[in-house]
Amino acid sequence: MSHLIVAFGDSNTRYYLGDTGTPGPLEEAWPALLEKKLRARGLDVRVRNEGHPGVQADFAMEKFASATQGAELCILGFGTNDAKKLEVRLGEFLSEISDVLDQAGEAEIPLIMMGIPWFAADVAGPEVQARLPVWNESLSSLCEQLGIPFVDVYAPFKDDPERWFNEKTTPRRHLSAAAHQQVAERMEAPVLAWAKSKGLMK
Repeated sequence: MSHLIVAFGDSNTRYYLGDTGTPGPLEEAWPALLEKKLRARGLDVRVRNEGHPGVQADFAMEKFASATQGAELCILGFGTNDAKKLEVRLGEFLSEISDVLDQAGEAEIPLIMMGIPWFAADVAGPEVQARLPVWNESLSSLCEQLGIPFVDVYAPFKDDPERWFNEKTTPRRHLSAAAHQQVAERMEAPVLAWAKSKGLMK
């Protein structure tokens, strides 16, 4: 019986093509690429893509239980759509994420946290874009306090938007196919650490 990992997040989990406003191929999204990497190492796992474009942390609170049903591990990736809205404050976002973390604890589902990716200043203005490193640092600190692995997807991609974001005619805000491959690589180590802790591999 395969072990189920759920990748629960927004459009940068689903793989979304911003210029056309349509989902990209699931097989090119990082959850599918991560599954291939894990299976190549002999792990009998499935990584289910529960990416939902346009959603915020309140969606994660409401849908966590149903989205992660049967999961033995959840990779959580929210924050882009919260950060894009100036009226959403950091404290509100962290409170909602903390609620999700509490739900995971009650359900005994271990977590890995995906950080908030970079997006262009012309998405929502330079003031909003400037919040991204602060929000990521706060999210990383929360995870450190709770012993939750944090995977940075902001710093690795912010300096080369043409390569790492898929938009060509609209503001760059969604990870490219190449970036999804990189995310899968960055997720591999913490997932392998979890698998070892569960005795799924030597």
